[in-house]
Amino acid sequence: MYNRFNMNNIFPIAIMVMLIYGLLNFSASELLSTLYILPGLILGLTVHEFAHAKMSDRLGDPTPAREDRLTLNPLNHLDPVGTICLLFAGFGWGKPVRIDPTYYRNPAKDSMKVALAGPVSNFILAFFLILLYAFLYYLVPEGRIINIVLDVFALATQINLSLGVFNLLPFPPLDGSKIFGYFLKGKAKAILWNLEKYSWLILIILFATRLPAMIITPIVSAILEVMLWVVQNIVLLFI
Repeated sequence: MYNRFNMNNIFPIAIMVMLIYGLLNFSASELLSTLYILPGLILGLTVHEFAHAKMSDRLGDPTPAREDRLTLNPLNHLDPVGTICLLFAGFGWGKPVRIDPTYYRNPAKDSMKVALAGPVSNFILAFFLILLYAFLYYLVPEGRIINIVLDVFALATQINLSLGVFNLLPFPPLDGSKIFGYFLKGKAKAILWNLEKYSWLILIILFATRLPAMIITPIVSAILEVMLWVVQNIVLLFI
């Protein structure tokens, strides 16, 4: 039954429905918001996928280099359909980095490291973005242009924190499932791996509900508060 009615049939239809719904409910004011969001989104997805590729390369896997993923060129990491869906439907993805764990010394542990590299890169990027935001806010005179730049940096910070937290959720095919799975044993690990074949269905269900927002929003807010406290103290040392 699964072979006949699999995710290869469900996923394109679900994505089309969600994208059409998003476009029909997209207003002119939201177009401006999208332009503000786009830089942070492109940067976040690019850095995330690059981090996966770089970690796999450092662990001895030549696959990312062979497929030209060891670059910060967004064109090498963005999936056109995934990016459009993320902007207009609230559901999207980057171009997954292909890896070959057979090159790793410890395939299980090193695969976990590769998975962890993506979310960690988003948290690091978010910290530097909010740090730059703080220096611009305190050192550059207020004006229309600088206000737009500050808005873009603020949104980029939130986007990267959201990407980091979201990808740590322990659901396939998110990075969190590979990180969490490394620490599982026996039947628990087998159940998680078996869920892989339903990964896109799981994501569609998640985005059709408010569950991700309910989980991610308070965590992002807590991390942001800590980052703001740290950044404020750093900036005070220089001004």
